[in-house]
Amino acid sequence: MTADELIESYVADVVMLLPRRQRRDVALELRALLAEEVDGAASRHETREAACREILNGFGRPTEVAARYGSPVAIIDPVDTRRFIIYAVSGAVFLLYGALLSGLIDVQRGTDLKAAVDRAWPYVFGWLGLLVLGFAVVGWFRRRRPAAAWKPRPRLPEGINRAGRAVGIAFFIAGTAVLVNPMWTVRLVTGGRATQAAQDALAYDDAFLRLRGPVVLGFLIGSIVIQAIILVSRRYQPWIFWVETGYGLGFLAVLTWAIGGGPIFTAAATDQSAKGIVALVILLSLLDLAARARRFDARHAVEAYHRAH
Repeated sequence: MTADELIESYVADVVMLLPRRQRRDVALELRALLAEEVDGAASRHETREAACREILNGFGRPTEVAARYGSPVAIIDPVDTRRFIIYAVSGAVFLLYGALLSGLIDVQRGTDLKAAVDRAWPYVFGWLGLLVLGFAVVGWFRRRRPAAAWKPRPRLPEGINRAGRAVGIAFFIAGTAVLVNPMWTVRLVTGGRATQAAQDALAYDDAFLRLRGPVVLGFLIGSIVIQAIILVSRRYQPWIFWVETGYGLGFLAVLTWAIGGGPIFTAAATDQSAKGIVALVILLSLLDLAARARRFDARHAVEAYHRAH
């Protein structure tokens, strides 16, 4: 190819990446600029073609040159890339874990975890598609609307919500008492008028009582102890976050094991309902842990600045 043909090919590759309204003007400007550069370098090379190849190699790839003439169109704005990845990965993991829990609960289909996860993939891809569409719409509005004035968010609390922790401890104690002997709770609520069938429906499976039940009970008591320690602490320290988060993840793993390890109640209907409630608690707890981790990162970064100054 001659030098002029190389320039024309290069310019064509560049302008094809630009909006139609810019192509003609950019093509004229870029062709004139490259021709001038090649003419100036031709004396230092054996041929004009060799000079042209060197100039084009130094000028950059067509994609890079096109970006200099305007912001490239992006489905997801670069500023949103990190958030998109976080939402995409966390949402996919959440859906797949939910499918895993569903596979442990659904006794009619059997405990086929691979099949349960396979059934979740359409939902995962649907989530990713919805996420791409949402970020694209947000980016489109952001580029076409004037930037709104920044508004400060409420300051992150540094202390411990003692009232909320106290209510949580009371809830944990009451819930643990109910779980230890649900039949006693039914008799208390009904004034002893509950039928034998209703009481039998809340009877624990013997295999659950031998191992999984005591382990779950131990973790429940441990949660109460940890919340009591946090309640009397002066402020929310980093070690509190790490202990609470680590223990919470361990407790969710134990609850998952309790669901998948066999029946919890002897009655099939009660067992499946209870496992469904526990699975919902696990998923909501994961969301809560993720939200608290995000708040902790922000607060820890601000506190690190204050410590450094």
